[in-house]
Amino acid sequence: MQNSSSTLIRNLLRPAVRFALRRGIKIQTITAELKTLLVEEANHELARSREETTVSKLSVMTGLQRRDVQRFVAPPLEPSIQHVDLLTRIIGTWCCDERFSRGAKPSELSYEGPESDFANLVRSVSSDLNPATILFELERLRLVEKDGETLRLLWNAYQISGDVDDAYTLLERDLSTLIEGVDKNITSRAAIPNLHISTRFDNVSTEAVAKIKEWILQKGAAFHAEIREFVGCFDKDINPTRYAERGGVKITVGSFSLCETPEVADAE
Repeated sequence: MQNSSSTLIRNLLRPAVRFALRRGIKIQTITAELKTLLVEEANHELARSREETTVSKLSVMTGLQRRDVQRFVAPPLEPSIQHVDLLTRIIGTWCCDERFSRGAKPSELSYEGPESDFANLVRSVSSDLNPATILFELERLRLVEKDGETLRLLWNAYQISGDVDDAYTLLERDLSTLIEGVDKNITSRAAIPNLHISTRFDNVSTEAVAKIKEWILQKGAAFHAEIREFVGCFDKDINPTRYAERGGVKITVGSFSLCETPEVADAE
């Protein structure tokens, strides 16, 4: 079991270690953040179990000494994914809700005034949100475009555009989802497993790279549009009266691609 655990941790941490080395992040920073995360996640586990949080429990759960735990004890914090999730929900509702789309194709919306289509879209997700603030953020990320008195959705999947904090937040969420999905496949032995597929080629012509990347982007966007159209029919936020059963189930499907062009060797 010990060897299996060591292999698992090495496999999980190796990509993070490579990332840290490329950016000059030293062991002192890694160690301090790891201790902080251990205490934060132990806090989460105790909160989920409705257990009282004590230094002794956190010390036993994490293996950290009590003096180290005391430095990091704090109320359980929710992961900082609210910003990303809100935009994802707004775009998903725009694409799937028949009030704001036609056949899973997002409609152009009026956006001026408190009774505009866009304001109603934002309020359908949360009455606490300011439509003007959401519009500013969507414009900043180049996800929407104004055309006269209407607003057009440019990209129907939330893509990060130059915002480093958002990019790393999305990375954290996707990594967590992938790890959880693989772990459930291993431990639950469900009749229908979680999707875990990757496709690799290692000798592709460099001349075809741009064409292939564009093709993958188009096919990926179409694939996720189809997912949103199908799964959105069962979402109780979008169809609150269609299904009487209890909701709350979370469905996540992620996609990624990477093009690694080999370095050209210096001529002898």
